[in-house]
Amino acid sequence: MIYSGQGRGTGMILDHRNWAPTASVTATAPVASELPLSHLLSEPVARPARVLATSFMLDFDLGEERPVGALAIAGATLAATDTWIWSCRMEPGGPIIWQTDPPEAGIHPAIGFGLSIPVLPSPVLAARYWSLSVSAPSRAALGYVDLGYLWIGAGSRPAWSASFGWRLTTEDLSRITTAERSGVEWVDLGRRRRRLEFDLILDDEERGGVLDRDFDVGQSGPVLCVPSPAGDWAREGLIGRISSADPLVRSYSSFSDRSYSIREML
Repeated sequence: MIYSGQGRGTGMILDHRNWAPTASVTATAPVASELPLSHLLSEPVARPARVLATSFMLDFDLGEERPVGALAIAGATLAATDTWIWSCRMEPGGPIIWQTDPPEAGIHPAIGFGLSIPVLPSPVLAARYWSLSVSAPSRAALGYVDLGYLWIGAGSRPAWSASFGWRLTTEDLSRITTAERSGVEWVDLGRRRRRLEFDLILDDEERGGVLDRDFDVGQSGPVLCVPSPAGDWAREGLIGRISSADPLVRSYSSFSDRSYSIREML
């Protein structure tokens, strides 16, 4: 499900509250001992959890009811023919109060790691127990599925969305080396990482959220950013870090400006 809308509180997602790292997780299928489920809840994205099955369910207990407005998976080895379903309950084994319908189709290929982000309806849902059901027939020959990094977050949206003017680019981490005597060049291929830059207009209420996001959590903490949830979120959205944030500028009597740069986590 993709929540469609722009304007006050309904546009860009800039979320720094991920409940997944403190959750407990269990699987209905065996898990590789060298790639445990804990990898799914921690960085880096390139170090996945490996479930030794192609059809299984993961159950997450957040410890208490949490507001959830965005879910994301990065670095998963799922194809367009595979499907997965998110759902949530108020108690273990209780009735489902929400689920992705129809099932999401695979992990959408992005410039960096494969990424999929179902954005929940607004207002956000408050639930403790979440489940992810995966069916991956494309992995039948291998017999396992890798999942890189999980986001179960509040889905925070700035009060005044950056609907226009955001910039998306790609950093190529490859290195070109030239032999000094012969002049022969060779390339050490590296990953391609996306970088998203945008400007926010902040009202006095949102300034408090900026202080929480930038100073309390710190620029080193992961963030989920989707500049346009109603757009091509699979290519434009990313899980990354705030690599730079310009000074907070008091531009009007009741508004402030700030520019951000977010680099994709690898």
